[in-house]
Amino acid sequence: MRRTALFILCLLLIVSCSPQGENDGYAVIMHPDGHLYVGDRVSFEILPPSGEFSSEVVEVKIGDTVLGSAPFTTFGIGQRKQATLWWTWDTSGLKAGKYSLTFKLSNGPSWEEQVLLLPTALVPPPGPEAVWASTTTDCCTLYYITGTDAARDIDYLSSLADEQADLVAAQVGATLQDRIPLIFMPRVIGHGGFAWDGVYISYLYENYVGNEMELVLHHEFVHYYDNWIGGEYMPSILQEGLAVYLSGGHFKPEPIGPRAAALLELGWYIPLSDLADDFYNQQHDIGYLEAAALIQFLNLTYGPSAFIEFYRTIPYPQGISEAQVLDEAFFQMFGRSLMEMEAAFLDYLSIQPITDDIRIDLELTVAYFDAVRRYQSLLDPSAFFLTAWLPDGRAMRDMGIVADLTRRPSTWKNHLVESMLIRIHDELFSGEYDHARRSLVWTNWLLERLEP
Repeated sequence: MRRTALFILCLLLIVSCSPQGENDGYAVIMHPDGHLYVGDRVSFEILPPSGEFSSEVVEVKIGDTVLGSAPFTTFGIGQRKQATLWWTWDTSGLKAGKYSLTFKLSNGPSWEEQVLLLPTALVPPPGPEAVWASTTTDCCTLYYITGTDAARDIDYLSSLADEQADLVAAQVGATLQDRIPLIFMPRVIGHGGFAWDGVYISYLYENYVGNEMELVLHHEFVHYYDNWIGGEYMPSILQEGLAVYLSGGHFKPEPIGPRAAALLELGWYIPLSDLADDFYNQQHDIGYLEAAALIQFLNLTYGPSAFIEFYRTIPYPQGISEAQVLDEAFFQMFGRSLMEMEAAFLDYLSIQPITDDIRIDLELTVAYFDAVRRYQSLLDPSAFFLTAWLPDGRAMRDMGIVADLTRRPSTWKNHLVESMLIRIHDELFSGEYDHARRSLVWTNWLLERLEP
């Protein structure tokens, strides 16, 4: 056993020192995260230098065998430029050891990447025997991976899903024709929840973003129902604002109006035109809170029925920005331009009561989630929400792939920072603001020293 461990360690050192060839600044990210093992189906993200857009196609080969190719296009919420090759290299049947992959641009450089495949027996828990399983409730078909925390708590999660789906259905006044595909992920991706072809939720006991499960389920169910009901065009600022508003908060129950008003005092308020035009690249927590307060203001001022009529009938933009879309839609429905609507919105915020606790909690919440995203960018980039690695759930189930969700970086750096983030979350969400502030200082100090 000692000889095997020593051999693997030596291989790791050799690979880490191996030349990668002349790639002209192109970077390769391989999935699943962490080490690769025999039996993995490996995906590749190829990033051009400095985010430059390339019209080329990248080809991946092993020896003379072409594994696959893909053009450069945009990826994720952040629209990062990259070539993405999904599950291109099937390592089943190969021997453990070092392999050389060749990456070739159609009109550019060619380079090699050295890859170490470890034995299947060394796959970390829940191990190579983990498979997809499912259960059905009134609202949903719940998908989970055996041997994970979700598998252990599936009865609780089933009951909670039905409860939150019923609440959302009552809020939006709609009944789905089919069950919601609800996928539980045993690792943190983004802020813990996504909705597109189904609802994806991070569920694990050591969850450094916390995830108040009732709230995150409610938020993502709102998105699922919202997309199912549809509309001609639904700007991101209104979609996300509606989900937070109907959930009663973003990451926890919160007084939306007063917290948004505190943004003005802190100098953090984002003009609505800027927020509409580039919603996901604004400071995340501020943008979502401000959007929710705008939805609250519109509902209180014009009534829920008028808001929904407005929201569902916004015309699709024809060569104009989202701010211009809102400007025209506001005027058409309410007789106010975006500038006039924002002035009334600011008047609404100006009369909201703000306590010291609201202000302090908001400051620390923004700082905490900034630290979370800084950690992800630095030490777990597949989890970063703008470019999250979130494969299609149905495709993973059809091919029996679980490693993209069960694997994550697990060095001592990851464990240390995640434990500190969990501590900050617990202190912040229990109102221990002085402790949370001190823990944030130490965490940011550590992240600074871990910066490359």
